[in-house]
Amino acid sequence: MKVRFGVAALLTMTTCCGAPPSPGTAYPSPPTEALAAWHSFPADQTPRPILAFWTIFSSAGGFTGGNEKIAGMCGKLTLAAVTLPAQAPSLAVATWTDGTTATYPAISASDAFSGMSRAATETQGPECASAPALAITAARFGNALLKTDRGTATVSSWIFTATGVVGELAYPALARSAYWDDGTVKRSWGEVATTNGDARALTFTFTGAPDNPGPCGADYTAAVAESTSAVAVAVLANPHSAPDAPIACTAIAAMRTVTVVLAVPLGGRVVVNASGDLVTVCPEAIRSSC
Repeated sequence: MKVRFGVAALLTMTTCCGAPPSPGTAYPSPPTEALAAWHSFPADQTPRPILAFWTIFSSAGGFTGGNEKIAGMCGKLTLAAVTLPAQAPSLAVATWTDGTTATYPAISASDAFSGMSRAATETQGPECASAPALAITAARFGNALLKTDRGTATVSSWIFTATGVVGELAYPALARSAYWDDGTVKRSWGEVATTNGDARALTFTFTGAPDNPGPCGADYTAAVAESTSAVAVAVLANPHSAPDAPIACTAIAAMRTVTVVLAVPLGGRVVVNASGDLVTVCPEAIRSSC
């Protein structure tokens, strides 16, 4: 695995309030270890494998009660007096907000039902064991939203009507071969990255101390490690106050950014933080809809 290194300059963003950060010694610089889990990711493959976050089974409207919600989250489903469509389209389509479109092998309604139900055997806990199953009463082929590492995609999906569900249940009609790591990845919830036109400047947004000159503020720098399959960004805090200084700050985090310049354009490589958690990447122009 070829690894490249770089260090970013400070770039500040918004102001708010926040507790003073600890000195930036928690992560190595650069974060080369975070690249290891992605050494075999085929960043140049067409279509690029989908890195889906765990919420691939969803109900847009919610559930009618607590037991129904537990059953839905546990994948406890049963077929009522309904016959699932026997035929499946040959291809499923995924379209991202930047206009990128890819096609993948499709699965049948029966396979989608099995995929949702599989969670019942994989989820442990007394809540799942005691919740009554939701009865599927109808199924159709349509579209639903799927959260991925490159933003929200509209994907071909099997849409199910079920008792105890407000609205419908949706499960992507994508074969397992469409996903990397079988559609489950470790996600960073509080960070996002955006790219510019040539995709070499990567702006990394995170929560931290406010951008002010007082003792509650901080400056941030970042270190980046690159491979042919991934980019890892480690953010380091430089507090304005001395370590263990007796100061009181409002514990509300501010949105901050650092920008790193990559050795080569990002392309299909994944972006992770220093802990190896996957970070959503969006073009700057469509970040609000990504």
